[in-house]
Formats: sequence, structure tokens, C-alpha cells
Amino acid sequence: MRDDDLAFVERVHRDLRDVRWPEPEEIRATARRRRRRTAAFAAVAVLAAVTGPAYALTERTSAPPTTAVPVATQSPARAEIPLDALLAVTEVPVKGAVQLGDAGLGEVVRLDPTLQRCGDGRGLPAVPAYSRYSRSQTLLSPTGAGRAPTRVELSQDVYRVDPLVSARLFTHLRALLDACPEWHVVENVVAAGETTPNESKHAWETAASNFAGDESILVRHVPFAPRGPASGRTLQRSSPVGMTVVVRVGDLVTVLVPDPGLGLGDADLEALGRTAARRLCPEANPAC
Repeated sequence: MRDDDLAFVERVHRDLRDVRWPEPEEIRATARRRRRRTAAFAAVAVLAAVTGPAYALTERTSAPPTTAVPVATQSPARAEIPLDALLAVTEVPVKGAVQLGDAGLGEVVRLDPTLQRCGDGRGLPAVPAYSRYSRSQTLLSPTGAGRAPTRVELSQDVYRVDPLVSARLFTHLRALLDACPEWHVVENVVAAGETTPNESKHAWETAASNFAGDESILVRHVPFAPRGPASGRTLQRSSPVGMTVVVRVGDLVTVLVPDPGLGLGDADLEALGRTAARRLCPEANPAC
């Protein structure tokens, strides 16, 4: 081998010694983020193909501006909400539930869309609260062999937010509940093959508060059977009473929405909220 070749090999060897190789956990975290981005893009592509341009336009217009969520400066590069920070399948009264999940960045914190519609009409417009990052799960009821699960038994979202955002979130939720004990809205429904105007009534109340974490609210939503404004007759069956559990621990907020078919009472939902609160901080990275 020539002298200049030996000098080149020695120079490469010295340079390699100075290279900082990523730690195994850092490599795995990067791979997880890339997989999540790939899955998200694939899901958006499928939804856009199924629902058409309206979906893409709606979702894009609701996205936060690039300056609204400085993720890179506010949260560590390896920060995340792992699956262990969510309720375990065994902690929900659904035997053999099928678990689906997703993670996101800069997601809007979502509570009760119908309650917010009432607030819009009562002078309480939504103030979008964006999370730094989030994780969600959906538990589906098991079915017979060879058939896919069809019913959502429980959904849970966990958001990491700034302290000011969490304070504003709970203040806004309480204001909505105060402003909307009842709400009447006239919409069109299809009955007996005809489109008929009908009047729907909704009612909300705080079923419990301060039962878990640093802040917590159990919201009860009672939808009444829609009736025709002229005839007064019932046009559709009323939907079952819905419950939403909202709990904050530190800078983490979780929203639980169980299916009414689970038959969980207020005490059961409060206990579920406490279980969810105990999991949040110890398992999150970083902890609260």
C-alpha cells in the first residue's frame, strides 16, 4: 500500500473516533417518530380518498399556525407520552377489548363539540387550546371470531399543555356549563323518507368535580328526543346520556369518554378518573 493511502486510512480512523454515535434509545425514539409520521400521512391519505376534498380543507383550516406551538423550544427532543401513561385495558370493564392508539403534535384539546356549539350561540366562542404533544387510545368491544370489532367502548386522549393553557381550558369548560344548562336548536332530520325540521334539546350539568388529580370535572350531557316544531311529535329516539371525564395532573390533561352501554355510574367514572390520574405523571416523559 502506498504512503498516501496509509495517510488517508489513518485520517479516516481519527475522524471516526471523533464522531458522536447516537445512544440506542435515541435511535429507537427517532424510528418511532418516523413510524408515527408515516402512519399519520397514510391515514390522512385514506380519509381524503374516502371523504373527498371537504375533509382535507376542514382539517387544514383548523391546524394551528406554525408559530403557535413552539414544540422544539418548549419540550425536550425525546419527550413523549408513552402508552403506559394511559389506562390499561384491564382497568376498563370490557373483557378482551381491542386497543387502537395514535400520537400527535400540536393537537387541539377536544372536549364536548355539542356543548361548544351552544357556547358559540351564547357568546362563549372557542379559544383553541393546542397541546405540545398527545396520545390517544380507543377501546373497541370484542366480537365473534373472524369479525372486526364495531363499537367504541371508551376513548381516551392525553394532552401535554402549558400551565396557562390548562387553566384557561378548565375555566372555559366551567363557563360553558354555566351558560348552557339547556340548549334548543332547530335542525332538519329525515323521517319517513322526507326531510323535516325538528327541534332538539340538550342539557348539561356538572355531575362531580375535584374528585381526581389537581382539577377534575365529570360532565353529564342529556340529549332529548327531537320533535317537530309544528306537530310536537317525536321524530327520532333520543340518544343515551353521555358522560365525559376531564382530569388534569400537572401539565397533563386527559379526557375520557365511555360508551353509555358500559353502564358506569358517577362513582364508577370518578374511580376511573382517579386511576387515570395516578398513571399520568409517573409514566410520562418527562414526569410532571
